[in-house]
Amino acid sequence: MAGWFFQQHDGYQDIDQSSAGEAFSGGAIRDLATAIVREGIQNALDAREQTGEETPVVVKITLGKCPSLVTAHNQKWFDTLFEHVALPDVGAPNAPRSSDRNEFLLFEDFNTKGLVGDYSAPYKPGEENNFVNFMYHDGVTGKGERKLGSRGVGKIVFTMASRMRSTFAFTIRAEGDGIKPLLIGKNLLRFRELEGKLYGGRAYFLKEWREGEARQPIDDDDALADFRVSFPLKRRNEPGLSLVIPFVDPSVDANSLRFAIVAEYHYAILRGELRVELDDHGEVETFSADRLPRVGDEQVDAEVALARWAVSLPSIEMQTASPPSDGIQKLDESLVSEEVRTAITSALNHRDRVAIRVPLYIHPKDVAPVVTHFDVFLERAERHSSKPTFIRELLPVSDVRDAKSASKVRGLVVIAPGPLADFLRSAEGANHTDWSPRTDRFQERYKGRLGEIRFVATAVSRLVEIAFGNANEPVGGIATQFFSSAIPNATSTASGKAKKTSGVDPETPPDDLDPKPPALFNVEQTDDGFTIRQNDHGPASEGELPERLRVRVAYDVINGSPWSRFDEIDFDLRKPRGNVRLSASNSEIVRSDKGNRFAVESIEPGFEVTAIGFDPNRDLIVDVTATTAVESKFSEGEDDR
Repeated sequence: MAGWFFQQHDGYQDIDQSSAGEAFSGGAIRDLATAIVREGIQNALDAREQTGEETPVVVKITLGKCPSLVTAHNQKWFDTLFEHVALPDVGAPNAPRSSDRNEFLLFEDFNTKGLVGDYSAPYKPGEENNFVNFMYHDGVTGKGERKLGSRGVGKIVFTMASRMRSTFAFTIRAEGDGIKPLLIGKNLLRFRELEGKLYGGRAYFLKEWREGEARQPIDDDDALADFRVSFPLKRRNEPGLSLVIPFVDPSVDANSLRFAIVAEYHYAILRGELRVELDDHGEVETFSADRLPRVGDEQVDAEVALARWAVSLPSIEMQTASPPSDGIQKLDESLVSEEVRTAITSALNHRDRVAIRVPLYIHPKDVAPVVTHFDVFLERAERHSSKPTFIRELLPVSDVRDAKSASKVRGLVVIAPGPLADFLRSAEGANHTDWSPRTDRFQERYKGRLGEIRFVATAVSRLVEIAFGNANEPVGGIATQFFSSAIPNATSTASGKAKKTSGVDPETPPDDLDPKPPALFNVEQTDDGFTIRQNDHGPASEGELPERLRVRVAYDVINGSPWSRFDEIDFDLRKPRGNVRLSASNSEIVRSDKGNRFAVESIEPGFEVTAIGFDPNRDLIVDVTATTAVESKFSEGEDDR
C-alpha cells in the first residue's frame, strides 16, 4: 500500500546533514521563485528529447489549491508526515498543520524524456541514471557531460520551497516501460527523534520498500488516478516530468515567477528553444519568442531587447585576433584591429549596437590547447553601470565575480555549446552563478592559472577600453552646457520617497565668497536643441554685450573628446536646410567651415539665437565662448580637447 517510508537510525551510523543544511540555511537562496525557475527550466532543457526536429522544450507552471476536502486530501498524501514536520528544529520552521489547505506549485516539462533509468538499480559512480540520482541521491548527478547543470544539488530548492519540505514526482519515461506513469514522493528533514525512535533525514512516498531491496515507485492505476484528481496535471500521455511542490512557500507567487521567467530565461525563449506557460489559478500567460512581455524593470527589459537583437543576427562579421596558444590568455590592444575598434566606437557613439566574436585558447590536461570562441554584444546605455549578462549555452550565469562593468555600455556575452562551454561549466559551483578555477571538476580536467576565465569575464570592459583608448575627457569654454536626455529623479527611491542625507552638502559654497557677477548670456535647453539669449538680469546696454560668440556643439561620447570625435553624419551646421536649423534675432549667424560650430555677431540688446533639430535621445554638449571681433576663429588645438 502506498505511503511514507521513514529511515530509522540506530544512533551509531554517520549523520550527514550537509545537504539539508544547505537547503535550510537562510542565505543559500535569496529568491525562491528565481531558484525554482532556474533549476526547473535547466533540468527541462537538459532532459530535452532529441527528435531531430527543432522542437522547443515546453514548461508549464501552475499555482493551484487542492480541489478536494482538506482533511481527506492531507490524510491521503501526507498522513504521518505531519508528526515529523511538526517537531522543533527539524528544518521546517513554517510547517503546515493537518487542517491547512494545500496550496501547491506544479512544474511540468514537455518534449522531454522524463526520469529515465532503471529505478531498481543500485547507484554506480559515473552512470547516467536520472531516476535514481534525481530522487534518491543529493549531491550526485546523473547528467552527461554536455548538460547545462552538473552538480546534483540544485534540486534541493524544490524541497526548500515546500513548507512541508516535500515534493512529488510524476513521470512518464521516453524509454523502458513506455507511457506507464510512475509516482514517488520525497521529504527532507534533519536528524530527529519521535516517540523514542531516531530517524535519518530522508523519507519517501512509495509503493513498497523492503529492507535491503530497491525502493518501488507507485505504478498502481487507482493511486495514479487519485493523484491526478488531487493535483490537476496538464500531462496526459506525453513523456516528461511533473513535479509537485505541496504547501508552497507564500513568497512564490505569480508575479515573482513571471519576473524570474523573463529575467533568467529570455535568451532561451527568444532563441525559440523554450516556451513557458504560467497558470495562476486559471489565468494563463504564455512566454514565447514572439510573445515575451515586459516586466516593468528597466534593466531586465533592456537586457531582453539586446538579446532579441543578438539572436536576430544571421552572422557576426567583426572578430578579434586569437591570443598566443601557449601563454596566458589576455585580451590586449594587439588583438583588436582598427576595424573592430572603429565599429565599437561608431556604434556606441551613435547609440547603435555592435557584435564581436572573440577567440581564445583553453588548455585541457594532457592534450594540445584548443581554440574556441564566444560572442560579445554591446549597446550604448545611459544610466547603466552593471556587469554584462553572461549566457553559457542557454543558462544565465548571473554572478561572475571577475566581470567588470563598462560605463554607459550594456553588454551581453554568449558562450555557445562547445569546448568553451564545457570548460566554464566545469568551473561553476552548485548554483551555476560564477566561474572559479578552484572547483574539483576544473582542476581534474584543465590546467590552471592561464587566464581563460578572466579573459571571458572582462571581455566587455576590455573591448570598450581598447576601442576608446585613453583620450582626454572633454573640456569646454566659459559657458559649456551638458544637456542630458530625460532621466528619472535621482533623489527618489523605488518607492518614490526622497532619500535622506546627513551632514553638510559639499557643493554648498562658503557664505563669505563674493557673489558671482551676472553672466552676459544664458544657454537654455529646449525639446530638441538650445537657445542662447541675453541675460535679463545682466548688462542692459549695448556696450556691455559681447562683441562675438563662438559656439560649438557635439553629442557626448563614451570616452575621449566629443569635439575630436564629432561626426558630420550626426548633423552639419553648414547646411542651412539640414536636419539642424539655426535662427537669430538682434544678431547675425556666421557659419564656420566646420560642421559643428558657428559664430554670432552684430549682437544687440535682446538678442536670441535658437538651434533646433537635434536628437532628443542623445546627450548634447554646447560650448559658448564670448570673444572680441579680432578672435574670429576657433583654434585648431581646441578641436581636439
